[in-house]
Amino acid sequence: MVSIGINTWLYASFPVWTPSYTLEDTIDHVADAGFDSIEFGAASPHAWPQYMDEERTASISERLEETGLTVSSICPALGGGPGPNPASPLEAEREAAREHYMGCLDVAETFDSDIVVWVGGWRLQGQRYEDAWENQRLLLEDVLETAEQKGKTIAIEANAADVNLIETTQDQLRLLDEVDSSSAGVMMDTAHAAHRGEAPSAYVEELADDLVHLHLADTDRLPPGEGSLSFEVMFDKLDDVGYDGHYTAEIFGSHLNPDEAAVATRRNLASMLD
Repeated sequence: MVSIGINTWLYASFPVWTPSYTLEDTIDHVADAGFDSIEFGAASPHAWPQYMDEERTASISERLEETGLTVSSICPALGGGPGPNPASPLEAEREAAREHYMGCLDVAETFDSDIVVWVGGWRLQGQRYEDAWENQRLLLEDVLETAEQKGKTIAIEANAADVNLIETTQDQLRLLDEVDSSSAGVMMDTAHAAHRGEAPSAYVEELADDLVHLHLADTDRLPPGEGSLSFEVMFDKLDDVGYDGHYTAEIFGSHLNPDEAAVATRRNLASMLD
């Protein structure tokens, strides 16, 4: 049975952060919209690892139990500002990124989630591409050791619209081959495919058996089915490659009313996947 989920960024008003909802309230709104699962954004005011003390995790766990939602995945804080950059030339910044990803693995373990998304960071002006690549690869290998111990999977994402390091399916597969870990896989975000003017269905074909997670959004991060992207062929290709993970929407922006967008997303995806 297909699990339809949504990322919590929609209820944090990323990237402007207002209005924002607590993670507990977000869980209630996502459940009311009819979703099966939820992806925690590992940023304030949601699942920022440093804020996950015993009292807070108990409160969140109670809401999850009441609603019946499962936690599909943990999405790290996005780049820029305090967001983690594993590729940084600054050792202190790379160490902060390492701590953040280790925290994401702890959050995944606490809430019984199998997937942590890997956003490889970005190359600074004047930094050699291969130096930036090496920085994030070495850090990923370190994170993967802990992921293997915890039984979690790191899903490498290509973020063409946001970064300048892991931008294509070939970048993803190169990194996957270099780290050579049973706890590593790749994921696809339809918004980043659209940013490059490429068909999401072609991404599915290239990533194939290594595909462990999905982010679904239409053009301009609209709910799937509300923009100009076509999803039918992509969903057929997902069936062809035997994808059995969550179908997780990642929509956000001040142009969206969170509850209306959530309801439209759930309705449209259910119809497409029927």
